[in-house]
Amino acid sequence: MRLLRALAATLALLAAAPALAEEAPAVIRFGSVGFGPGQPFGTGLVGAAHSKGFVEAEFKDTPTKLEWTYFHATGPAINEALSNRQVDFAVYGGLPNIIGKAGGLPTKILLSGDRTTVFTVARSDLPITSIQDLKGRRIAVQKATIIHFVLLKTLEANGLSEKDVSIVELKNADQLAALQSGAVDAAFGASFLLGLRDQGVVKVIASTKTGGPTVQTFGGVLVHDAFEKAYPGATAKVVRGFVKAAHWAGLEENREEALQVWGKSGIPLSALREDYAGSPVKEQINPLLDNFTLSRFAAGIEFAKQQRLIRADVDLKSWVDPSYLNAALRDLGLEGFWTERAADGSPKPRG
Repeated sequence: MRLLRALAATLALLAAAPALAEEAPAVIRFGSVGFGPGQPFGTGLVGAAHSKGFVEAEFKDTPTKLEWTYFHATGPAINEALSNRQVDFAVYGGLPNIIGKAGGLPTKILLSGDRTTVFTVARSDLPITSIQDLKGRRIAVQKATIIHFVLLKTLEANGLSEKDVSIVELKNADQLAALQSGAVDAAFGASFLLGLRDQGVVKVIASTKTGGPTVQTFGGVLVHDAFEKAYPGATAKVVRGFVKAAHWAGLEENREEALQVWGKSGIPLSALREDYAGSPVKEQINPLLDNFTLSRFAAGIEFAKQQRLIRADVDLKSWVDPSYLNAALRDLGLEGFWTERAADGSPKPRG
């Protein structure tokens, strides 16, 4: 009788197994920031993950296909794509992350994104040599982006406020045209601005490389809640792929190959070299959801409130889910590879 009961229990488990098993998604769709119309690749973490096939490798024995889309209109377009379920994962800046979440976008932050260098450029024909010289000037930036956050934090760190300047909202390509025509005096942006510097049109007067922790960019790798709930196993594989990509890019012996890979984005190699010069790549591509990352998101939430970019509050504690990242770091033996940071950006004491 005992044997029969055991056999019945075993058969019941076997019968239930297919229902409990996670069905592999037919396709996983990724969205990130592009740097030119039609460019098929990105830079930083997403560029390494895509170009080197780290995420695809996690699904090599499954029927799952991966699709990568790079949005030239950046954060707002990515939020719209997440809302419409056109993408399942997104890698983009922290301010649009926050705006989307406050607007009801059901996402979770799975790991930290890149620390992008933001350059402040001014027209070469103007007597502007410092941030203080921007007082009364017309500055181009795309609002509601992480660079908008950096602009206002940089002004604040240098004794100025938004009222001291005229902010002109322009997308990347339009910023270049406005600087060339003289329609604006300066701009805050990523390495795409350096091409104009090389042509003598603008000069770099500052960058976040020396701006201190309060003006640094931040962002995340986000997943739509519906995908994560339906496919936790696939979500874990995606995170593993991104962690492997961050590790590969963070090895200094891979720096030159990484720059070549990121050059597929359309950004000149010379600009990328300058972007990543001066510090180890693994400091700029640190996936940890440590106290520094959390403090940056907390500062971004307060900034978005002050700027009236959001009306609802964001519960950061429930928004961040480090479980997939922690599992990947443990399984890959990478728990000590990246430096865990305190809220002020300094290395967190061990023990």
